[in-house]
Amino acid sequence: MDLLWVTVHYAYIFLILGTIVVGGLCRHSIPYLPKHYPELGNYSSFRTLSHIIGIVLTVNFVLFWSWPIFLQGVMWKQVLSPILRPWYERMDASPAMRQFAEKYIYTNARHTDFWAQTTLLLVDIIISLTVMVGWQMYFGTIPWWLLILYYFSWVGLGGRVMGGAYTFAHKEGHSRTLYKKWIQKSFGNIFENFFGPFFGNVPNNFTTSHIVIHHKLDGGKGDTFYQWDLDRTSWSDFMLFLHRILLHTIGISSIKYFEEYNFPVQRQQLVRGCFVFWIAVPLGLLFLTRSLPFLFWFYIQPFVCMTFFLAFMNFGFHGFWEVDSDTGKGIWCINSITIVEDDDDYFGESDHMQHHHALQVYYKDLPEYREGKMDEFKVHHASIFKRFSILELSLFILMKNFSALADHYVDYSKSLSKEKIMEMLKVRAERKETTHEEYMKWLQTAPSDRQ
Repeated sequence: MDLLWVTVHYAYIFLILGTIVVGGLCRHSIPYLPKHYPELGNYSSFRTLSHIIGIVLTVNFVLFWSWPIFLQGVMWKQVLSPILRPWYERMDASPAMRQFAEKYIYTNARHTDFWAQTTLLLVDIIISLTVMVGWQMYFGTIPWWLLILYYFSWVGLGGRVMGGAYTFAHKEGHSRTLYKKWIQKSFGNIFENFFGPFFGNVPNNFTTSHIVIHHKLDGGKGDTFYQWDLDRTSWSDFMLFLHRILLHTIGISSIKYFEEYNFPVQRQQLVRGCFVFWIAVPLGLLFLTRSLPFLFWFYIQPFVCMTFFLAFMNFGFHGFWEVDSDTGKGIWCINSITIVEDDDDYFGESDHMQHHHALQVYYKDLPEYREGKMDEFKVHHASIFKRFSILELSLFILMKNFSALADHYVDYSKSLSKEKIMEMLKVRAERKETTHEEYMKWLQTAPSDRQ
C-alpha cells in the first residue's frame, strides 16, 4: 500500500508539472513564440491539446482548491462577517495605526486605507510560511492535516488572503511610489515581488505585463488575456482560455510580446522575475527542505490555483463584447464590467470598468465618477451589476444562468424588462470579435502587419 501511495503521489506530481511544461512549450497555441506556425490543418490538434491542459488544471482546482474557497466563503458570509467586520472596522479606524502608516509606510496619506488589511495579511502570510517551512525542515514531512490548514490559510476567510495578496500586488504594479523610499529600497513591491511567488505571481509581472500589455491594449487583440475570440458561456472555450492564461502566468507570452514589440526594459524585468520564480525560489526551497513533494504542494499548487483563479475572474471582468456601429470600436462601458455594493470588493477592484478607463479615480470617489458617466451608462446599457462577487458573475456566465445575471443587473435606463436584459446579456456574452482559429492566423503575421 505504501508503494502504491508513493507511486500515485509522484505520478500526480509529474502529471501537473508535465502539464505546466507542455503548456509552456506548446508553441502552436502560444501567442508570440513561433516565427512560423504549422499549416492550419493541424489547428484541431493544437486545440485538443489546449483542451486537455485546461481540463487538467480545472480538475486540479476542483480537487484541492474549490472547497477551501467555497467553505470559507460560506462561513464568512453566513456566520463570521457580522462578528468580525466590526472589529476590523475599529482596527481600520484606529488613529494610531493610520498615523503610523502615514509616517512610515505610505507616501500618500489616503493610502493608509490599505494598512489594516495589509497588516492582517502580513501576519497571516509570515506565520503560515514560517510554520510550513519550519515543520518540513524539522520533521522531514508535512502531514495532510497541516497542508489542508495551510490551504485554508492561503485562501483566507471569504478569500481575503489570496484576494488581498493579489489586490496589493496589483496596486503596487500601478504605483511606483506607493511606499516610502526606505521600503522601496529595502523590499520593493512587497506583495508583487517579495511574497508574490508564494501566491503564484511571477515577480514584476504587474509592473510590466499588466501595465504595458493589458492596459495598453485594453484587453484587445495581442493581449495575453485576450478572450473575445472565445464564447464566454462555453466551458470548452474556457479550457482554451485557461491554457492562454497559463502561458501568461508562466511569463512566456508576455516576454515574447516584449521581444516582438521592442520593449527591452520590460523584457529584462520580467525575465529577471521568471528567474526568481522558476529557478531561485524553487532551488532555495529544495535546499532548505530536500523535498520535491513539499515544493509541489507548497509552491507549485498555489501557482496552479492562481492560474485558474485569474482565468475565471477575467472571463467575467471582460465577459461581454459589443462594438460601436459608427466607430467599429469596442464600447468601453460594456466590454469591462462594474459590480457595485459588493461585499467582496477590495478598494475598488470590483469596478473593472473604471480600472481600465479612469485609473486616476480613487476608490472612495467612484460613486461620484459613475454619476458623471450616467448618460453613457443609460444609452449603452452598461455592464454594471450589484450585490454579488466577480466569481459569481463568472460562474453565472459559464452556467448560462442569465436569469440570475439579470436579477443582479443595474438598468439605469429603467427601460428594459428582465427578459430583454437576459437576451441582451446572452448576446453580449456569446459574441466574438473573431474566431479562435482566425486569431491563431492573426498571430502568425508579423507585428507590423497586424491590424
